[in-house]
Amino acid sequence: MHDGYKSTYRIIIGAMALLLAVLFSCTGNQRHSDTDTSKRLTISAFNPKFAHGFKVYDGKDFKLLQIFLPWDTARPAQQFYLLQKDNENFPVPDGIIDLRIPLQSMVCFSATHFSFADALGVTDKITGALSVDFVLPPEREHPAGYGKIVEVGAGGHYDIEKLIRLNPQIVMVSMQKGRNFDPIINAGLKVLMNGDFLETTPLGRAEWIKVIGLLFGKEHEAMHIFDSVTAEYRQLQTLAQSVKYKPVVLSGKQYGGFWNIPGGRSYVARFIEDAGGRYLFEDNDETGSLSMDFEAVYKKGMLADYWRLVVFAPEGYDRKALAAEDVRYKDLPAFKNKKIMVCNTALTSYYQKGLLEPHVILADYIGMLHPRLLPSHKNVYYHLLP
Repeated sequence: MHDGYKSTYRIIIGAMALLLAVLFSCTGNQRHSDTDTSKRLTISAFNPKFAHGFKVYDGKDFKLLQIFLPWDTARPAQQFYLLQKDNENFPVPDGIIDLRIPLQSMVCFSATHFSFADALGVTDKITGALSVDFVLPPEREHPAGYGKIVEVGAGGHYDIEKLIRLNPQIVMVSMQKGRNFDPIINAGLKVLMNGDFLETTPLGRAEWIKVIGLLFGKEHEAMHIFDSVTAEYRQLQTLAQSVKYKPVVLSGKQYGGFWNIPGGRSYVARFIEDAGGRYLFEDNDETGSLSMDFEAVYKKGMLADYWRLVVFAPEGYDRKALAAEDVRYKDLPAFKNKKIMVCNTALTSYYQKGLLEPHVILADYIGMLHPRLLPSHKNVYYHLLP
């Protein structure tokens, strides 16, 4: 081979070898990094079975809590390293919030947050709440047994100055599309978005007690409570699925000419199905609520055997009060046959404790839809309207 060609050949071979070495090195490092990550993080025993809004992973000396938005499930909206207090120098990656657990102080913006804490015996750690009269269960008198809980706002609006003075370790808020909590974060406080009420199944909603348990060092207590609730719920669900006749259930009522109804894939629809009923709009694919023209729902409502309502009526509620809202309601078969299932949130702890007691609510449904299945059941949340 000519000396010039030999020289060129050696240069080409050398360049190719260098390129392969670089590529192999990069690929090898990537594999090594992936392997390390897989060893560092494993799915936790506290990872949810029914809820879709959070995930939990175990790492060495920490847990990773991820929070997901239901309208953006591609990536976590928030990530938290849950660290023991003695891990002061633990390296926390950018974009991840560190929390020293168990927490000693929290402000809660929802009644369900308080009720989960109440079930775990950590209400003394709650230093503030949004609209105290609403957050505390009706049968409790504030602040009996809970110490002083500061009201940091009302009507869905918070007082940033009160929050700063309280300086809680975490402010637990409810997810709402378009809701901005930047003022709280910019004040140096840590926010955790709780999506319990956005879950589409009753058990998925109750499972958020695991998050409260993780934050306050009550993981095993939370697991025990949730496992007990799940077992009772499934037992009732199995009982109700044995029925041959499944009554059709209408839900909601009209406001301003439009009927507000739960979607066919909502937790309400799931309750009705699990109780041995058929939701009137079971073919709908919405997971939340939707508004429909009154006439369309009214016409279809003629096919419903039962009618489910949630009202707020401190003075009580009956069929006369319902008919006074719209006389056309009296035409519905469920009204005529006195088969209207009503939860009066002014007289029950539906918004406070109901989320954690889906088995009790399911028993209420079954007791009304199929009385023979639970002849000795005493309704707690729902009652047939007199």
